Amino acid sequence: MDKLGLLFLSSVMACSGAYKTLTIEKPSPCHYVEKISRENEKVKVFLGREKGKLCPQVIVKEKVKVEKDVREVEVILNNRVWKKYKITEERDEY
Repeated sequence: MDKLGLLFLSSVMACSGAYKTLTIEKPSPCHYVEKISRENEKVKVFLGREKGKLCPQVIVKEKVKVEKDVREVEVILNNRVWKKYKITEERDEY
């Protein structure tokens, strides 16, 4: 995870103290969390890709932390929604 993602997670934890861990998918090991933004109850996770590397096209998973009141997470790849996750309250970890 990059510094911006860590900064976002730190601010989430500092502001509310109430957060949960989600597991999102990325299209390859060369993709990384570039930016995370929040709009009401939705979080958008923007993925970037390391340039100049050959990467296998295999789905990998990464954990991110979001505030407990988040109900939807969108993973954005090349300015398009790649994956969308609806979050329910029954489970603490996804």
